[in-house]
Amino acid sequence: MWSQVTGSQDSGHSPGISSRGVVIAARSHQLTIMKRNDKPSGRTPWLQFGLALALCGFIARPVQACTIFVLTDTNRALFCNNEDWSNPKTRIWFVPAKPKHYGAVYVGFDNGWAQGGLNTEGLAFDWVAGYKEIWNPDPSVPRVWRNERVLETCATVEEAIAFYREHGEASFTYARILLADRTGASVIIGAKDGKLQVETSKQCRGFGYGARTLDKMLASSTEPTVANGAKILRACLQTGQYATKYFNIFDLKSGDIFLFPAPAQDDEVKLNLAAELKKGAHYYDMPQIHEQLTQAPQALLANMEGSALDKYQAIADKEPKVTEHVRTMLQDVINGTVHMDDFTADLWKEAAPSLKETQAQIKSLGRFVSLTLVDRSEEGGKRSYRYRMEFEKNTILQHFVFDQQNKLASSQTEDFR
Repeated sequence: MWSQVTGSQDSGHSPGISSRGVVIAARSHQLTIMKRNDKPSGRTPWLQFGLALALCGFIARPVQACTIFVLTDTNRALFCNNEDWSNPKTRIWFVPAKPKHYGAVYVGFDNGWAQGGLNTEGLAFDWVAGYKEIWNPDPSVPRVWRNERVLETCATVEEAIAFYREHGEASFTYARILLADRTGASVIIGAKDGKLQVETSKQCRGFGYGARTLDKMLASSTEPTVANGAKILRACLQTGQYATKYFNIFDLKSGDIFLFPAPAQDDEVKLNLAAELKKGAHYYDMPQIHEQLTQAPQALLANMEGSALDKYQAIADKEPKVTEHVRTMLQDVINGTVHMDDFTADLWKEAAPSLKETQAQIKSLGRFVSLTLVDRSEEGGKRSYRYRMEFEKNTILQHFVFDQQNKLASSQTEDFR
């Protein structure tokens, strides 16, 4: 639930971490402004590990974004969503089933954090951010790191409720999630007065930025058709800095996906989950989706792949000074002695306001144990490093990018256990 911090764009839903140059963005704060806004989401630019949403933003803000709702009757169940945020780089990606994991489609941005999605069992989710609640998950239960986890392992609303009772979701401090399954059953989960709040229903309902308009329109028509869903979503569009960047409608029984990559235009793209999964793991850039549908599928990027820790193994570390620098930066975050000179100006501007929160996030992972280089490459003249970071309670795959002046330009958590 954390989101990446690149210092060059707003991506929406996660916090991160940095120490003398260490930045790990958390995906859960991003959600504060978007949907979870995102899996959204006020975002803290550093260590991206712990929160599950990666929607939009650094810090929870008193602004709700995104509108999500369910249209259902005895024959059909539609899950509808407006994605509101500042980042125009929108994507949709498909991840086939793996042992003990369901296949699914996810929607979001170029940071790879799923803002919403639908799995092969007919379970869908999305977030609304902008709340401010007291919530301290039980430290003895596993943390939710990626929004995708619930779709990977749950087939029904009841299973999803059990999942969030058994896992710590930090994003409930500023966001709420709506889940629905193919039966038309739905649940809104969040926090209230320090306790997990679970609201189930089998009726049409929703919430978010366009709540007033949504309620009025549902009072007059709850017909579960794509046309009706699109009509309501258009009526709830947000404009301005966090304008709606796309909207989607999932048919939870058929697996049909109705994507509207340009909300202001009459532009509908129909896909089918089963058909897309037969193509293997791949993604589309929403602004270019019409063109890309005529081309060979694009392989998933690293930040879209689950279980990335299994993909990377230790490699020879030919730059031990860089590794020591990363280690020092991380320790600086833990000690509260972060150095501004370790960051690019843009990244520091994003990271500085949330240093204390970042420190607390890292400390929650337990004692820092080891740092192992697993990948090294060049990206547009910048140096890219991936490290396996072992803590007493958790293991993280963290991606760092340094500029030519050896300043941290971006950092993103790509896996978390």
